[in-house]
Amino acid sequence: MRRNPGLFAAVAAAFFAASTCADASPAVQQKIASVQYLVGTWNCSHTVGTFSGAYTTTYAKALGDLWLKQTYDFPPEQTAKSEPGVHAEYFMGFDERRQAWVRFGVMSTGQYFAIRMTDTGDSGWSWKYVSFFKTQQPEAPGSDATFTKKSNVEYTVDGPSYEQNGTRVTEHHVCKKL
Repeated sequence: MRRNPGLFAAVAAAFFAASTCADASPAVQQKIASVQYLVGTWNCSHTVGTFSGAYTTTYAKALGDLWLKQTYDFPPEQTAKSEPGVHAEYFMGFDERRQAWVRFGVMSTGQYFAIRMTDTGDSGWSWKYVSFFKTQQPEAPGSDATFTKKSNVEYTVDGPSYEQNGTRVTEHHVCKKL
């Protein structure tokens, strides 16, 4: 009987993929299950200082259903500068060893973020942006932004706050599921 190494590799890969989710602890599976209401497409509005606009964001299961992938699509700004649209992709998951949520993202503008998320007890999170590099200033205490679940079809994000054209502004987002 002749063995087929390609078939063996395919079976091994399928077994590994199936066992990855099965190996996840019940705690991680439960945490990911608790945020499945996010899966789908959301219409969002936001204000930052004097600017406001709308965008869509979509959540999907990813990487063995142990992560959520979030994509953002901000339309081009209709200003004198005619800014191009912005696309972003984030992954959100639960780190069982640290008993905390994490979020990693990149944007078409070149920005990237690593975020620690802390459960707020009301189906929301507070977010803290994490630096990969030593900063000139110590990290500020507290949270940088707060995600608040209003219902299974609405949430808000307040923050972060930062300087924009010499004025301190805070982002405010309201998202509703389609």
